[in-house]
Amino acid sequence: MTWNINWDSIFPDGDPQNHPFRTVERVDEFRRVIAAINPDIACLQEINQARNPSVVVAIFNTVLAPPGGGTWYGARGGDNFTISKFPFTRVDTQTAPPGFGRRCMTLVDLPNGFSADFYLVNEHYKCCGGPDNEALRQQQSDSMVNWLRDARTAGGNITLASNTPIVILGDLNIVEGPQPLDTLLCGDIIDETTFGPDAPPDWDGSCLLDAHPLHNVAGPDDYTWREDSSPFDPGRLDYVLFSNSRIRIAHRYILNTATMSPDDLAAAGLQQYDTILTPPGDYDHLPLVIDFRFGAAGDLNCDDLVNNFDIDAFVLALTDPAAFEASYPGCEVSRADMNVDGAINNFDIDPFVMVLTGA
Repeated sequence: MTWNINWDSIFPDGDPQNHPFRTVERVDEFRRVIAAINPDIACLQEINQARNPSVVVAIFNTVLAPPGGGTWYGARGGDNFTISKFPFTRVDTQTAPPGFGRRCMTLVDLPNGFSADFYLVNEHYKCCGGPDNEALRQQQSDSMVNWLRDARTAGGNITLASNTPIVILGDLNIVEGPQPLDTLLCGDIIDETTFGPDAPPDWDGSCLLDAHPLHNVAGPDDYTWREDSSPFDPGRLDYVLFSNSRIRIAHRYILNTATMSPDDLAAAGLQQYDTILTPPGDYDHLPLVIDFRFGAAGDLNCDDLVNNFDIDAFVLALTDPAAFEASYPGCEVSRADMNVDGAINNFDIDPFVMVLTGA
């Protein structure tokens, strides 16, 4: 989960550490939301960076108490806080060379049974319009692409184990042109003098993929920020980008409680305005939730390759799921849900062909 919670809104009024920009309290709302989502990892932005991560960890330990008396783990970089069910083996808050501001970059130590650990970059890009702010956002992207090049290369400031899944997420504040986002996705560095040549960020030399969730799974809305009292239209400011050569999406959504049915709210233990900062129309940011699975999109026969041998597996998944499971033991038939709509049908054919051919 990633959520810009709006400057310490998850802490009670009167808390002496509240950020000076704070305007609203939503302590109970936040707790209901994280209880309903039940994330393995939560990335939050706009928390006073003077706070110790243990304060946020305590909230998760209370709402989502680990079994057997365990604990959540927390890390901080600037106003970005990452809270995880799993410990971290590395935490960095700045790239080398540095970009603008701090980020929370963590190597998550996944339990035995996973094929790799998980590298997660929790970002909050410079806010607002204007050429100076856009230049700072571009610097953040340029520096991150250079850092990930370093991570995929032995030596230097950071070295990740080969094929470690990479996810970049958070409030990217894409409010001007698309270049900062395009740089993150495909490695098109603008300031090559400082940050080196272009470097596509995925392990196979390709672009990262934009998870692009929709409201409450089905959409059609995809905005992540909205404020009806402002002159600005709703927009996508928050993103989840990932190395789809190593992991794929099983489920994805933007949680908007304002449009959920009373029955769905009751079933989830939520209330109508739990994700809205100031009801009814000033939403601020909404939480994004992505459920990842190991294995590349299109690798339907679980051999860690995407090639023509996956065609037979796809046909079986489409026509005879039981035969698929018998032919590929331990391989989830849900891999064939290529458009991530919860069903395996003819609508998955086009995205499968696109992945298979690299289109």
